[in-house]
Amino acid sequence: MKRAVALAVPAAMALSLSIAAPIAARAQSDTFTEGQTRSIEKIVKDYLVSHPEILLEVQDAFEKKAEAKRGEATRSRMPEFYKSLSGLKAELAPLTIGQGDVTLVEFFDYNCGYCRHALPEVVKLLDADKKVKVVFMEYPILSQGSADASKVALAAAKQGKYFEFHKAMFAAGRANKESALKVAEQIGLDMEKVKADSASPETEALVAKIGEIGKRMFVDGTPTFVVGDKVTPGAADYDALKKVVEDTRKDGCKACAEAASAPGAKDEKKS
Repeated sequence: MKRAVALAVPAAMALSLSIAAPIAARAQSDTFTEGQTRSIEKIVKDYLVSHPEILLEVQDAFEKKAEAKRGEATRSRMPEFYKSLSGLKAELAPLTIGQGDVTLVEFFDYNCGYCRHALPEVVKLLDADKKVKVVFMEYPILSQGSADASKVALAAAKQGKYFEFHKAMFAAGRANKESALKVAEQIGLDMEKVKADSASPETEALVAKIGEIGKRMFVDGTPTFVVGDKVTPGAADYDALKKVVEDTRKDGCKACAEAASAPGAKDEKKS
């Protein structure tokens, strides 16, 4: 509730400005006298004080409108998103689990508690649906420790143990360079190679490329799932993931088709 009230403050300011602006303009044009302007301002202030719930209503309406605009912008970039994935197909192959007809993409951070809770749901989906494919997008936005863990994960991918590392890293708790290297050692990786690969320009570049894709898709929180034409933010459970996969399998993916038919797409597939 405190958070809701805090969020309402900007709305109150916006509301006050929206009311004050026309009042000031009219006052300047002599529509209202200075005394009348003060009286109107007092009426508005008294009303807001007597009915503070309106501030929450304004904030809610503002957030819904902003979310709708954001969703529209995200949907418009879906073909670009799938084209970017196609362009990184070789680099993302080691981060891809399954060989299915429907692809689930997850943006995640190793220090994200919601991602940790979502992992068993994703694993359950992979076990239950052999026709689904999951692409794990290393998206370390929470801390430097997250970024360090992602680089070690990509190094693990080079040794063919990405998913094993992925699951063990979440089980380890707090992610940072030290804990990631410890996990890498525990699963039997060549540690000299891990250290070299995690610090390589190639690894840095892939993390940056994935980060840019996420930003272009307005991904500002983890986990975020993309399946077909639908973006699902937050820790979706098995049933929710299963439904969006089944819907995509039934209805197809318009954005995928658009990306595939875009100029240059065929050339990318050949390369």
